[in-house]
Amino acid sequence: MGIASYILVGFVVGTCTAFSGVGAGALMTPMLVLVMGVDANVAIGSDLLFNLGTKVVAVFTHMKRRTIQPKLLLWLCIGGVPGAIAGVLASAYLRHHLNIAALEHFLRILLGIALLVSAVSIAFGKGLVTDVSRMQQADVVPRVRLVLIGAFVGILVSLTSIGSGSLTLPLLLLALPGVAIVALVGTDIAFSVALLIPSLIGHWRIGDVNPVLSAWLLVGSVPGVFLGTYLATRLHPKWFRTGLAIVLAIVGVRLLL
Repeated sequence: MGIASYILVGFVVGTCTAFSGVGAGALMTPMLVLVMGVDANVAIGSDLLFNLGTKVVAVFTHMKRRTIQPKLLLWLCIGGVPGAIAGVLASAYLRHHLNIAALEHFLRILLGIALLVSAVSIAFGKGLVTDVSRMQQADVVPRVRLVLIGAFVGILVSLTSIGSGSLTLPLLLLALPGVAIVALVGTDIAFSVALLIPSLIGHWRIGDVNPVLSAWLLVGSVPGVFLGTYLATRLHPKWFRTGLAIVLAIVGVRLLL
């Protein structure tokens, strides 16, 4: 595969990630392994670096569009960062005492179903808030619920190769029905950045990261992020909801397969 192919793949995945908050982990690694013939371990490690770079850029673009909710992000990180660190520290022990592959397979099935259910609810849920201007600006947020979601996602992301976006967005849709979907996407992306760092450090120390491969993917990803954020914040709510449902359905089917 030539460099142009990596750039194109980076653009597509970057667009999907900025638009929906999910897809970087679920789409990029299998594309690198199955389509481009990259070694699986290198694909996972390089995907983490690509994912981090993509989502850092996406955070800035979503901040400019005011789609990141600081209060929600704070409480997610209070649970998520310690959870991710605990997961990294415990992973060596647990991998010798738990069947991580079986756990990951089971979780992927559950996540695939959850994303498909989320896609259907977003596509047909007329009561969902899609416009940021109509979002509830509640002073009180469900702190305990958000801390628990953050801790749960942080631990599982550190133990498995499942991306945080695929875990976080369906849980936020259930926990915060009064928050605009595009704000949940922006907050999910910002939360993912905090969780990616411990996993990336671990894979970098192992030697699984190919910086050159990640760099070419990011060349395509950065303009894709700007396009995805623009579409997420400028599309009519009906079309945004339809597009988001399609992306979630694609990722859900990918996880099930």
